Amino acid sequence: MKRYRRAELENGQGEDLIEKLYVDPLPHEHVYKTLRQANTTFLVGRKGTGKSTVFLRAQKSLLNDSAVLSTYVDIKTVYESAQVDPALVQRMLKHDDALSEESLGQLTLMTSFLQAVVAGIRDDLDKQLKNSWRLRAKEAFTGTYSDLTHELNKFIRELSQPVFVDVQGLRTVAASGEVRQQTGSGSSIGGRLALGAGSSLRAEVTESFEETNESQEEYSKLLLRTVDVKRLILTLKNLIEPLGAKRLFIFVDDFSELPLEAMRTVVDVLIAPLNNWSEELVKFKVAAYPGRVYYGALDKSKFDEVNLDLYNLYGQSSVADMEEKGVDFTRRLLETRLRHFGVDAQRFIEPRSESAVWMALFQASLGNPRTLGYILYFIYENQLLYGKRISVVGVKDAAQRYYEEKLEPYFAIGRFLHESFEERSTIFSLRELLERIVTRARVLRSKDAASIFRKIDGQHPTSHFNVPQTFDSLLSTLELNFFVTKYYVMSNRDGHRVSVYALNYGLCEKQSIAFGRPSGSREQRLYFVERVFDNGPLLRDYIASNQEITCDNCRTVFAAEDLDALRRFNMLCPTCRAGTCRVTNISRKYEDLLRGVLEEQMLPAAELGILQTLNSEAKALYAGDIAGELDVSYQLIGKRAKRLDEQDLVEREMVRGRREYKLSATAKRVYFSDTEVASLRVDD
Repeated sequence: MKRYRRAELENGQGEDLIEKLYVDPLPHEHVYKTLRQANTTFLVGRKGTGKSTVFLRAQKSLLNDSAVLSTYVDIKTVYESAQVDPALVQRMLKHDDALSEESLGQLTLMTSFLQAVVAGIRDDLDKQLKNSWRLRAKEAFTGTYSDLTHELNKFIRELSQPVFVDVQGLRTVAASGEVRQQTGSGSSIGGRLALGAGSSLRAEVTESFEETNESQEEYSKLLLRTVDVKRLILTLKNLIEPLGAKRLFIFVDDFSELPLEAMRTVVDVLIAPLNNWSEELVKFKVAAYPGRVYYGALDKSKFDEVNLDLYNLYGQSSVADMEEKGVDFTRRLLETRLRHFGVDAQRFIEPRSESAVWMALFQASLGNPRTLGYILYFIYENQLLYGKRISVVGVKDAAQRYYEEKLEPYFAIGRFLHESFEERSTIFSLRELLERIVTRARVLRSKDAASIFRKIDGQHPTSHFNVPQTFDSLLSTLELNFFVTKYYVMSNRDGHRVSVYALNYGLCEKQSIAFGRPSGSREQRLYFVERVFDNGPLLRDYIASNQEITCDNCRTVFAAEDLDALRRFNMLCPTCRAGTCRVTNISRKYEDLLRGVLEEQMLPAAELGILQTLNSEAKALYAGDIAGELDVSYQLIGKRAKRLDEQDLVEREMVRGRREYKLSATAKRVYFSDTEVASLRVDD
């Protein structure tokens, strides 16, 4: 469950287990069935919510549907493969007729995407053929599939051939001419006179004339390189028509991992035209992160959206009902896996606290399968290996380890990110916000913090807080990285709708914060929206002290209270009437720490991820192991690790024919020696 990317679920004999092990988050496999419908669908959820697994389940079932062809595209890998060597780009830009860097990037991304789609169709046909004996028998007589495979391969090759259109509106002709003339004449008379019968007379006259007339016309053509999407759609339609397929489903994974410009290219140039112009032939299934989706020209009323995060899945009735459904999914997920291997889950759980253990597993993972996989893995190492059963204490220890090893380093390694000071400052500004929220939760542990706490026996929970819904966007990055999770939406004591957030379970354990809510009376069902948990003032104070609103044209700085008015006019600067006002989070608390990072120590996110993975695992790893942790291709790891080796940050060694990677002493000293930076600075 903790595996990344499109993890193939197979047993030791290579048997596909996805249909046996798949557990749908909703009853009657509603999410899976929605993906199978003939509509474009966006599957939205944070990392580890099971988007790729749902894709795998849906695509596997489509192999038995002759009316549907499908293809899977890991758009992040496609984007990486479409990148052009920067040195080559710089040489190319020296030529006046070359494409701009932006246009070249769009062209390579479009071509790589279309090639991946067609290659996926070809591979899907191969799987269909292997999956059905009837199709194999038909192929033996007709050869339809082999002919189509040949045409698809030809189609892929042709995509790489440039197509130019003459877009010149006026032709300019430059003419030049040259005339050369030469004349000459001459005559000769020769004779021979002889007496007698043999006499003769010869006369010869010669004259020559030569004239050369040369002319030349010069003109130029203006050609535009194009990709005709409509023609490509028609070609695809004609290719698959003999098979009787009425739909082509394109599963696009890791969409939100793209930079914004690449995301716009994929939607505006590829997804929207293919979806809108294909006459219901092409339907997309797109996996994305919440808050990081670009829809472009897609009509939101004409596609489905399924959200896999906790509140959106189960938060329609009450908090208690949401928690009950979350626990049920956690239990079904684990029991299905164990049952396949003939193991009863009860065998591993402390019998005297069974229901509490299931609740703790849900709270530690909040319904995220990948997080649950890590929690169980750490429980196995901490308890099951030593013959102990799973207890609530064991879940808490595993959750704290997961937080410390997988989540907490986000901030520490972020100060070395090869971005502008403002970008890195934004990361640490969010760390400041998290520190304020955690500090507030720790302060509320006192019974004297509010009268409601004195009525609760034992340590009262302070892990949740509420804020006005307008602050959801401010917390989105912390939520995306699992420091907080949107838990529910309720009306507070004043009747205003607020979002309830939960701090990470492992973070709470590390900071000695009790998690959850008291159970019992009806009044405690509204525990999360008590006024003492209102963090609205805390976030307003944070905005006032940490956010800067600046015009990108005249550099005018505006006050935080001006933000709502600016938003009403699409952030147009009221001073110069030309610039756009931009909001930047500035970390004043960590400014000195960020400025202390040297330019040569900064690295791209992927390379920092490699170093962080090697540090957290504390052992040599293969490229595939690192790729699994970072959710990227192993080819990317090999390429970036070579660069890190040249910088003396990673050591590469061939072991039994495979290359292993481990952290160098230099990397340990520069990036991981200051262990205090990783932990939050929380005041009591």
